[in-house]
Amino acid sequence: MSEKTVANAVVRIVLDGIEDVIGEKGKNALLNFGNMSRLINDKPDYSFDKNFTDEEYAAIISSIYTIIGLKGSKAIMRQVGDATAKRIIDSGVLNSLKDFKKEERLLKALEIYVMGSGRGKVTNEGGNIVFDNEMCTACLNVKDKVPVCTFVNDIIDGLAKWAGVEDKRSIETKCKAMGDKSCRHELLPIE
Repeated sequence: MSEKTVANAVVRIVLDGIEDVIGEKGKNALLNFGNMSRLINDKPDYSFDKNFTDEEYAAIISSIYTIIGLKGSKAIMRQVGDATAKRIIDSGVLNSLKDFKKEERLLKALEIYVMGSGRGKVTNEGGNIVFDNEMCTACLNVKDKVPVCTFVNDIIDGLAKWAGVEDKRSIETKCKAMGDKSCRHELLPIE
């Protein structure tokens, strides 16, 4: 059996975000399709206890891609990412960062996201914040010619907006679904 590396809070916040966008019945249909129906009546708590495998987390996300198709899923997943960012912000976990300057506030917020998810690393490269994740499960078992992790882009964009960084947007420049070694999201100036 695979190692449990995904925190309860990650799965719970994603499930809440999915429900915010497609409703309870839509979320339940995805859970049934992904063989994760046990979560319909037994949602995980918001703790950082790691009780899910990468495969279980990916089953939730990939069921959206399978049922709706990649193109439609990307639009829905952007909304789920936005809803997820709002839930992270509303949780209060970022409140201690309010006194930082906006770029530093965002960098610290993403470091907390990395700590909570146990995935990826955040760096500042030439003035651009980069989130690079070799263990991305948002596109596990997905193949495409273009990046598919729009969900993560909108989490980053939502946190950027909260931090006051509104002149940049998260762009996925590498994606494991395309055969890259990692999924790389760069916060780049809006043109």
